[in-house]
Amino acid sequence: MKIDFTYLETVSDGDTEFIKQFVVTFEETANSLTKKLLDQFEAGDFDGLGKTAHQLKPSAKMLGLEAGDDLETYQHNPETATKERLDFISTNCQEGLTGLKNWAKEKGVE
Repeated sequence: MKIDFTYLETVSDGDTEFIKQFVVTFEETANSLTKKLLDQFEAGDFDGLGKTAHQLKPSAKMLGLEAGDDLETYQHNPETATKERLDFISTNCQEGLTGLKNWAKEKGVE
């Protein structure tokens, strides 16, 4: 899986505290919102699913995650969501988090 850190490198400008906060925020956001997406799908709450996709999309896109494209689609057309793609979003965000933590470690952020 490829993660693009270009945008994050630009906005952080080497600020390790910013990077650390982004990692913490992404971890909290990705974990809670991917679970929420699945719960909303199972409950048939497509309006809520669209809103949740909108919340998670910027972080996924910032890292260049493939999940960002799905989230953008579901933000506008939540009824097209499938369990398989929502599971993929969850997995992709977890892989992104692992890559993000490794990248941060390389930058000296603990």
